[in-house]
Amino acid sequence: MSARPRTPSFHVILLIVLALVWGSSFILMKRAMKDPEGMPLLSPAQVASLRMFFAGLTLIPFVPSAMRVVKKADWPWLLIVGLCGSGVPAFLFTRAQIHIDSSVAGMLNALTPLFTVIVGVLAFRSAFSTRQITGVVIGLAGAVALLLLTEVEKQSHIGWAMLVVLATACYGVSVNTIQHRLSHLNGLQTASLSMLLVAIPCGMIALATSPVEIIRENPHGIQALGAVVLLGAVGSALANALFFRLTHRTSALFAASVTYLIPIVAVGWGILDNEPLSVWHVAAGGIILVGVWLMRSRKAKSTES
Repeated sequence: MSARPRTPSFHVILLIVLALVWGSSFILMKRAMKDPEGMPLLSPAQVASLRMFFAGLTLIPFVPSAMRVVKKADWPWLLIVGLCGSGVPAFLFTRAQIHIDSSVAGMLNALTPLFTVIVGVLAFRSAFSTRQITGVVIGLAGAVALLLLTEVEKQSHIGWAMLVVLATACYGVSVNTIQHRLSHLNGLQTASLSMLLVAIPCGMIALATSPVEIIRENPHGIQALGAVVLLGAVGSALANALFFRLTHRTSALFAASVTYLIPIVAVGWGILDNEPLSVWHVAAGGIILVGVWLMRSRKAKSTES
Protein backbone atom coordinates (compact mmCIF):
# COMPACT_ATOMS: atom_id res chain seq x y z
CA MET A 1 0.00 0.00 0.00
CA SER A 2 1.44 3.36 -0.97
CA ALA A 3 0.32 6.95 -0.82
CA ARG A 4 -0.28 8.91 -3.99
CA PRO A 5 2.10 11.80 -4.76
CA ARG A 6 1.04 15.38 -4.48
CA THR A 7 -1.35 16.51 -7.20
CA PRO A 8 0.41 18.98 -9.57
CA SER A 9 -1.16 22.30 -10.52
CA PHE A 10 -1.66 21.04 -14.08
CA HIS A 11 -4.24 18.59 -12.82
CA VAL A 12 -6.15 21.38 -11.11
CA ILE A 13 -6.20 23.34 -14.39
CA LEU A 14 -7.43 20.23 -16.19
CA LEU A 15 -10.15 19.87 -13.56
CA ILE A 16 -11.33 23.43 -14.23
CA VAL A 17 -11.36 22.91 -18.01
CA LEU A 18 -13.48 19.79 -17.59
CA ALA A 19 -15.85 21.66 -15.29
CA LEU A 20 -16.33 24.38 -17.92
CA VAL A 21 -17.01 21.82 -20.66
CA TRP A 22 -19.32 19.55 -18.68
CA GLY A 23 -20.97 22.45 -16.87
CA SER A 24 -21.99 23.79 -20.28
CA SER A 25 -23.35 20.44 -21.48
CA PHE A 26 -26.64 20.84 -19.60
CA ILE A 27 -27.61 24.03 -21.40
CA LEU A 28 -26.59 22.40 -24.69
CA MET A 29 -28.92 19.47 -24.00
CA LYS A 30 -31.67 21.97 -23.32
CA ARG A 31 -30.96 23.82 -26.60
CA ALA A 32 -31.05 20.53 -28.51
CA MET A 33 -34.40 19.47 -27.07
CA LYS A 34 -36.23 22.82 -26.93
CA ASP A 35 -36.32 25.92 -29.14
CA PRO A 36 -36.08 29.47 -27.67
CA GLU A 37 -39.85 29.44 -27.10
CA GLY A 38 -39.68 26.17 -25.17
CA MET A 39 -41.21 24.06 -27.94
CA PRO A 40 -39.86 20.51 -28.51
CA LEU A 41 -37.06 19.90 -31.00
CA LEU A 42 -35.15 16.62 -30.81
CA SER A 43 -36.38 13.94 -28.40
CA PRO A 44 -34.29 12.85 -25.39
CA ALA A 45 -33.42 9.55 -27.11
CA GLN A 46 -32.38 11.36 -30.29
CA VAL A 47 -30.12 13.78 -28.44
CA ALA A 48 -28.49 11.04 -26.36
CA SER A 49 -27.94 8.61 -29.25
CA LEU A 50 -26.65 11.30 -31.62
CA ARG A 51 -24.32 12.60 -28.91
CA MET A 52 -22.77 9.16 -28.47
CA PHE A 53 -22.53 8.63 -32.22
CA PHE A 54 -20.68 11.91 -32.83
CA ALA A 55 -18.43 11.21 -29.85
CA GLY A 56 -17.45 7.84 -31.28
CA LEU A 57 -16.96 9.38 -34.72
CA THR A 58 -14.62 12.01 -33.27
CA LEU A 59 -12.42 9.37 -31.63
CA ILE A 60 -12.21 6.95 -34.57
CA PRO A 61 -8.71 8.18 -35.62
CA PHE A 62 -7.36 6.96 -32.27
CA VAL A 63 -8.92 3.49 -32.41
CA PRO A 64 -6.23 1.72 -34.56
CA SER A 65 -3.37 2.65 -32.23
CA ALA A 66 -5.47 1.74 -29.18
CA MET A 67 -6.30 -1.67 -30.68
CA ARG A 68 -2.59 -2.51 -30.78
CA VAL A 69 -2.19 -2.23 -27.01
CA VAL A 70 -5.56 -3.38 -25.67
CA LYS A 71 -5.76 -6.85 -24.12
CA LYS A 72 -8.59 -9.34 -24.55
CA ALA A 73 -9.34 -9.11 -20.84
CA ASP A 74 -9.81 -5.33 -21.14
CA TRP A 75 -12.92 -5.46 -23.33
CA PRO A 76 -15.49 -6.24 -20.58
CA TRP A 77 -14.10 -3.36 -18.50
CA LEU A 78 -14.13 -1.05 -21.52
CA LEU A 79 -17.77 -1.96 -22.09
CA ILE A 80 -18.56 -1.06 -18.47
CA VAL A 81 -16.79 2.28 -18.90
CA GLY A 82 -18.60 2.93 -22.18
CA LEU A 83 -22.02 2.16 -20.74
CA CYS A 84 -21.62 3.64 -17.25
CA GLY A 85 -19.32 6.53 -18.11
CA SER A 86 -21.13 7.74 -21.23
CA GLY A 87 -23.96 5.73 -22.77
CA VAL A 88 -26.48 5.17 -19.98
CA PRO A 89 -26.00 8.61 -18.32
CA ALA A 90 -26.52 10.35 -21.67
CA PHE A 91 -30.03 8.87 -21.92
CA LEU A 92 -30.81 9.44 -18.23
CA PHE A 93 -29.81 13.11 -18.29
CA THR A 94 -31.74 14.00 -21.43
CA ARG A 95 -34.86 12.26 -20.15
CA ALA A 96 -34.62 14.03 -16.79
CA GLN A 97 -34.11 17.46 -18.36
CA ILE A 98 -37.51 17.35 -19.96
CA HIS A 99 -38.87 17.82 -16.45
CA ILE A 100 -36.14 19.56 -14.43
CA ASP A 101 -33.99 22.64 -15.12
CA SER A 102 -30.55 22.21 -16.65
CA SER A 103 -28.97 23.99 -13.68
CA VAL A 104 -30.65 21.54 -11.28
CA ALA A 105 -29.31 18.60 -13.30
CA GLY A 106 -25.85 20.13 -13.11
CA MET A 107 -26.06 20.50 -9.36
CA LEU A 108 -27.28 16.94 -8.82
CA ASN A 109 -24.26 15.79 -10.79
CA ALA A 110 -22.17 16.72 -7.73
CA LEU A 111 -23.26 13.42 -6.16
CA THR A 112 -20.67 11.59 -8.29
CA PRO A 113 -17.79 11.74 -5.75
CA LEU A 114 -20.06 10.24 -3.11
CA PHE A 115 -20.79 7.25 -5.34
CA THR A 116 -17.11 7.09 -6.27
CA VAL A 117 -16.29 6.53 -2.60
CA ILE A 118 -19.11 4.00 -2.10
CA VAL A 119 -18.26 1.94 -5.20
CA GLY A 120 -14.54 2.16 -4.49
CA VAL A 121 -14.95 0.86 -0.95
CA LEU A 122 -17.55 -1.85 -1.70
CA ALA A 123 -16.29 -3.15 -5.05
CA PHE A 124 -12.56 -2.38 -5.07
CA ARG A 125 -11.71 -2.15 -1.37
CA SER A 126 -10.25 1.32 -1.79
CA ALA A 127 -9.19 3.31 1.25
CA PHE A 128 -9.65 7.08 1.54
CA SER A 129 -8.30 9.42 4.18
CA THR A 130 -10.51 11.15 6.71
CA ARG A 131 -9.58 14.48 5.14
CA GLN A 132 -10.82 13.33 1.72
CA ILE A 133 -14.06 12.01 3.17
CA THR A 134 -14.51 15.37 4.89
CA GLY A 135 -14.01 17.06 1.53
CA VAL A 136 -16.68 14.84 -0.03
CA VAL A 137 -19.17 15.68 2.70
CA ILE A 138 -18.49 19.43 2.58
CA GLY A 139 -18.68 19.53 -1.23
CA LEU A 140 -21.89 17.52 -1.18
CA ALA A 141 -23.36 19.90 1.40
CA GLY A 142 -22.62 22.83 -0.90
CA ALA A 143 -24.26 21.04 -3.84
CA VAL A 144 -27.35 20.26 -1.77
CA ALA A 145 -27.52 23.90 -0.66
CA LEU A 146 -27.46 25.05 -4.27
CA LEU A 147 -30.20 22.57 -5.11
CA LEU A 148 -32.41 23.77 -2.26
CA LEU A 149 -31.86 27.42 -3.16
CA THR A 150 -32.90 26.72 -6.75
CA GLU A 151 -35.91 24.60 -5.86
CA VAL A 152 -37.24 26.65 -2.92
CA GLU A 153 -39.94 28.32 -5.03
CA LYS A 154 -40.58 25.43 -7.42
CA GLN A 155 -42.45 22.17 -7.27
CA SER A 156 -40.04 19.31 -6.61
CA HIS A 157 -39.60 16.61 -9.26
CA ILE A 158 -38.04 13.87 -7.13
CA GLY A 159 -38.81 11.03 -9.53
CA TRP A 160 -37.13 12.69 -12.51
CA ALA A 161 -34.27 13.94 -10.35
CA MET A 162 -33.59 10.32 -9.35
CA LEU A 163 -32.65 9.62 -12.98
CA VAL A 164 -29.77 12.05 -12.53
CA VAL A 165 -28.84 10.39 -9.24
CA LEU A 166 -28.75 7.04 -11.05
CA ALA A 167 -26.49 8.60 -13.69
CA THR A 168 -24.05 9.75 -11.00
CA ALA A 169 -24.00 6.22 -9.59
CA CYS A 170 -23.01 5.02 -13.06
CA TYR A 171 -20.19 7.55 -13.10
CA GLY A 172 -18.98 6.18 -9.77
CA VAL A 173 -18.74 2.70 -11.30
CA SER A 174 -16.95 4.01 -14.40
CA VAL A 175 -14.29 6.09 -12.68
CA ASN A 176 -13.37 3.25 -10.31
CA THR A 177 -13.19 0.78 -13.19
CA ILE A 178 -10.78 3.07 -15.04
CA GLN A 179 -8.49 3.45 -12.06
CA HIS A 180 -8.49 -0.16 -10.88
CA ARG A 181 -8.88 -2.18 -14.08
CA LEU A 182 -7.69 -0.02 -17.00
CA SER A 183 -4.77 1.93 -15.55
CA HIS A 184 -2.40 0.52 -18.20
CA LEU A 185 -4.32 2.35 -20.97
CA ASN A 186 -3.98 6.10 -21.46
CA GLY A 187 -6.89 8.54 -21.68
CA LEU A 188 -7.27 8.47 -25.46
CA GLN A 189 -7.06 4.70 -25.63
CA THR A 190 -9.69 4.24 -22.95
CA ALA A 191 -11.96 6.92 -24.40
CA SER A 192 -11.77 5.80 -28.04
CA LEU A 193 -12.35 2.10 -27.38
CA SER A 194 -15.06 2.50 -24.73
CA MET A 195 -16.87 5.07 -26.86
CA LEU A 196 -16.66 2.84 -29.93
CA LEU A 197 -18.58 0.14 -28.07
CA VAL A 198 -21.53 2.48 -27.38
CA ALA A 199 -21.36 4.60 -30.55
CA ILE A 200 -22.32 1.74 -32.86
CA PRO A 201 -25.63 0.79 -31.16
CA CYS A 202 -26.41 4.46 -30.48
CA GLY A 203 -25.93 5.24 -34.16
CA MET A 204 -28.50 2.57 -34.97
CA ILE A 205 -30.91 4.06 -32.43
CA ALA A 206 -30.41 7.52 -33.93
CA LEU A 207 -31.22 6.26 -37.43
CA ALA A 208 -34.31 4.43 -36.18
CA THR A 209 -35.73 7.61 -34.61
CA SER A 210 -35.37 9.66 -37.84
CA PRO A 211 -33.81 12.90 -36.47
CA VAL A 212 -32.92 14.10 -39.98
CA GLU A 213 -36.52 15.10 -40.71
CA ILE A 214 -36.71 17.30 -37.60
CA ILE A 215 -33.32 18.88 -38.28
CA ARG A 216 -34.26 19.62 -41.88
CA GLU A 217 -37.84 20.80 -41.39
CA ASN A 218 -37.72 22.67 -38.06
CA PRO A 219 -36.50 26.31 -38.26
CA HIS A 220 -34.30 25.63 -35.21
CA GLY A 221 -33.14 22.22 -36.44
CA ILE A 222 -29.62 23.36 -37.32
CA GLN A 223 -29.28 24.89 -33.84
CA ALA A 224 -30.26 21.56 -32.30
CA LEU A 225 -27.79 19.67 -34.52
CA GLY A 226 -24.99 22.08 -33.62
CA ALA A 227 -25.68 21.58 -29.92
CA VAL A 228 -25.60 17.80 -30.30
CA VAL A 229 -22.34 17.86 -32.29
CA LEU A 230 -20.73 19.99 -29.57
CA LEU A 231 -22.07 17.62 -26.92
CA GLY A 232 -20.58 14.62 -28.70
CA ALA A 233 -17.27 15.93 -30.01
CA VAL A 234 -16.33 18.18 -27.09
CA GLY A 235 -18.59 17.24 -24.16
CA SER A 236 -18.08 13.48 -24.55
CA ALA A 237 -15.11 12.62 -26.80
CA LEU A 238 -12.57 15.29 -25.82
CA ALA A 239 -13.76 15.67 -22.23
CA ASN A 240 -13.76 11.91 -21.57
CA ALA A 241 -10.21 11.57 -22.91
CA LEU A 242 -9.07 14.37 -20.57
CA PHE A 243 -11.06 12.95 -17.67
CA PHE A 244 -9.64 9.46 -18.12
CA ARG A 245 -6.14 10.93 -18.20
CA LEU A 246 -6.88 12.82 -14.99
CA THR A 247 -8.13 9.60 -13.39
CA HIS A 248 -4.98 7.72 -14.40
CA ARG A 249 -2.65 10.46 -13.17
CA THR A 250 -4.37 11.29 -9.85
CA SER A 251 -7.13 9.27 -8.18
CA ALA A 252 -10.72 8.27 -8.80
CA LEU A 253 -11.93 10.59 -6.04
CA PHE A 254 -9.96 13.63 -7.21
CA ALA A 255 -11.12 13.16 -10.81
CA ALA A 256 -14.73 12.78 -9.68
CA SER A 257 -14.45 16.05 -7.75
CA VAL A 258 -14.90 17.85 -11.08
CA THR A 259 -18.62 17.40 -10.43
CA TYR A 260 -18.36 19.83 -7.51
CA LEU A 261 -17.30 22.58 -9.93
CA ILE A 262 -19.84 21.68 -12.61
CA PRO A 263 -22.81 23.14 -10.64
CA ILE A 264 -21.10 26.55 -10.54
CA VAL A 265 -20.82 26.57 -14.34
CA ALA A 266 -24.34 25.21 -14.78
CA VAL A 267 -25.78 27.91 -12.52
CA GLY A 268 -23.79 30.51 -14.43
CA TRP A 269 -25.52 29.47 -17.63
CA GLY A 270 -28.78 29.61 -15.71
CA ILE A 271 -28.10 33.26 -14.89
CA LEU A 272 -27.58 34.01 -18.58
CA ASP A 273 -30.91 32.26 -19.10
CA ASN A 274 -32.52 34.70 -16.64
CA GLU A 275 -32.36 32.50 -13.55
CA PRO A 276 -31.88 34.42 -10.26
CA LEU A 277 -28.63 34.32 -8.27
CA SER A 278 -28.27 35.52 -4.68
CA VAL A 279 -25.39 35.88 -2.26
CA TRP A 280 -26.45 32.51 -0.86
CA HIS A 281 -25.75 30.87 -4.21
CA VAL A 282 -22.25 32.36 -4.11
CA ALA A 283 -21.78 31.10 -0.53
CA ALA A 284 -22.87 27.59 -1.52
CA GLY A 285 -20.43 27.66 -4.44
CA GLY A 286 -17.69 28.63 -2.00
CA ILE A 287 -18.52 25.61 0.16
CA ILE A 288 -18.14 23.38 -2.90
CA LEU A 289 -14.70 24.83 -3.61
CA VAL A 290 -13.62 24.17 0.00
CA GLY A 291 -14.59 20.52 -0.45
CA VAL A 292 -12.57 20.25 -3.66
CA TRP A 293 -9.56 21.90 -2.00
CA LEU A 294 -9.66 19.41 0.86
CA MET A 295 -9.68 16.45 -1.53
CA ARG A 296 -6.75 17.69 -3.62
CA SER A 297 -4.75 18.97 -0.66
CA ARG A 298 -1.25 17.59 -0.19
CA LYS A 299 -2.36 16.01 3.06
CA ALA A 300 -5.40 14.38 1.50
CA LYS A 301 -3.80 11.18 0.26
CA SER A 302 -5.51 7.95 -0.57
CA THR A 303 -4.25 4.40 -0.48
CA GLU A 304 -5.16 1.31 -2.45
CA SER A 305 -5.13 -2.28 -1.33
